[in-house]
Amino acid sequence: MKIKMKNWFYKLKLYPSLMLTFNSIFILAVLIILATSAIITGKITVKNYSTYASQFIQDLSRNVEYITTDVENKSRFILSDSSIQNMLTAEHQNPSYNNILQQAKEEITRLIMEQDYIESLSVFDLNGNGFTVGDSPSYISNLSVWKKQSWYPDVIQKKGNFIWVSSDFSGIREQKNKILFARVINKRDTVDGIGILMVVLDNEYLSKMVDSLSNPAIGEFYIYGGESELLFGPETENQEVQEFISEIKAAEKEEIDSKRNGKYFVTGCYDTHMEWNYLCVGMVSAVLSSQWINILIVALVTCFVIIIASYIYSRFSHGVTRELQNLNEIMGRAEDQNFKEEIKIRRIDEFIQLGDAYNRLINRIHILVNEVMREKLNAKQAQLENLQAQINPHFLYNTLDCISWKAMANDQTEIAEMIQCLSKMFRFSLGRGEKEIELSKEVENTRNYLLLQKKRFEDKLVYLIDIPESVMKYRVIKFFLQPLVENSILHGIQSKPEKGYIGISAEEEDRELVICVWDNGTGIDEKQVAVLLDGNTYDNSGKRHRHGIYNVNERLKMRYGEDSALRFENRKNGGTKVTIRIPVDKLRQDD
Repeated sequence: MKIKMKNWFYKLKLYPSLMLTFNSIFILAVLIILATSAIITGKITVKNYSTYASQFIQDLSRNVEYITTDVENKSRFILSDSSIQNMLTAEHQNPSYNNILQQAKEEITRLIMEQDYIESLSVFDLNGNGFTVGDSPSYISNLSVWKKQSWYPDVIQKKGNFIWVSSDFSGIREQKNKILFARVINKRDTVDGIGILMVVLDNEYLSKMVDSLSNPAIGEFYIYGGESELLFGPETENQEVQEFISEIKAAEKEEIDSKRNGKYFVTGCYDTHMEWNYLCVGMVSAVLSSQWINILIVALVTCFVIIIASYIYSRFSHGVTRELQNLNEIMGRAEDQNFKEEIKIRRIDEFIQLGDAYNRLINRIHILVNEVMREKLNAKQAQLENLQAQINPHFLYNTLDCISWKAMANDQTEIAEMIQCLSKMFRFSLGRGEKEIELSKEVENTRNYLLLQKKRFEDKLVYLIDIPESVMKYRVIKFFLQPLVENSILHGIQSKPEKGYIGISAEEEDRELVICVWDNGTGIDEKQVAVLLDGNTYDNSGKRHRHGIYNVNERLKMRYGEDSALRFENRKNGGTKVTIRIPVDKLRQDD
């Protein structure tokens, strides 16, 4: 399946393949960005929720701590107040008891009248005489009702220490959980209990305080006592939440930092003073609702961007493929048009450069085609001329052989030898069209030339050829050695009255074939060398012509590289030395 898809894609034309590739890459990138943004925004949202919920709990715990501390301070004031002490120690039958009771009641009313968070405050002696102030349905004017509450024995057992509990006030008309403060009132300067003080907090006030500090996205707020007792929470209990936080509330003396469990986030802290746990429970769906809205907006914007980007890229890629299609059509017609039609591209710098390069190539091909045609015509002409010219050399060879035999018949041995040397040189020069020959044949041709020159100069010319057989099998370019020897004779020895010496040597040294030609002539200066190597020589009529040295030097460089060029130097004892260095790796050797 994968191979079929790959083959199908490769068979598509350029425009659909570009569009498919662009959209695939763009959509994949968008999906990665959406997934990454969802993860990042989710973490940011949870972190923001954790920060906000933690701040909410801290603010709420401070407010609750202020209320509880204020209630505890007021209880200390009530315990030491003389009117309360007098009321609790007075006899009920005393005629002034009602006045004492009224005075105590007024003192308590004055104390709590501006404290909205206190729903009711009750003071009773141990015989059940006392009062309750406040404006709540939780009024209880009979101590017997208080004694029926589950927490009452704990208060008596504390002997003056206070407790905070949640009570449903069983035995009265309206039963609601209330946070209640209670403690025994001891007789001044003793530990003898003479009464009991009970303060009920207003749940509505606490609910308003929670609402003022939070918002619906925060979730529900709970206060648990030291015995895992629910002190404050929503009026309508969520059983699923209650079961879920049954494990959380056991984590006393430990801060909870927005832990997620299933579909809930729980944030909480512990109040060491009251030994209460403050918990905030929020729904994950509510916390992350803004994230999904943001992702939806991003997805819609992304789809719109994809459509716009695809349209723009479609127009661009269509322009690109149109230019390539034009180029392809012109290239297809190039041979039919004899490589004359040029392309004109006016858009996209790279395509303009490609078009210019194609035009230059077409022009060059047109020129080369014409040159090839001319060369073919010239080759045919040269072939005809060569066939015609072959008649003359054979006639010349036969004629020279006749002269040689005639000279030998008349005992003209020296003339016969010269004619034979000249015949061999003609045969070597015309040859069979070989470009490279063995070094031994090149040396043999040079020796024939020296024999002819020896007949001319007689004892004035002495030559030495010192080349070992080990290098004679190397194949070298044809006709490079004789021009060097001829240059030594013409410019070094011919004008010298003394005896002239010419030496030719060759050896293999450091993986190079080193060939030297030297003489004891008049030497050569740098200007003369430059003239010879540049080919700037002129005949008597002033016409420029290429010297044989120039041709040899150019052929050596073209075949073996710049390092194999001719090197001229003056010898210490007079004369000139020419050196040629050819890498052995560039030479072939016959078996």
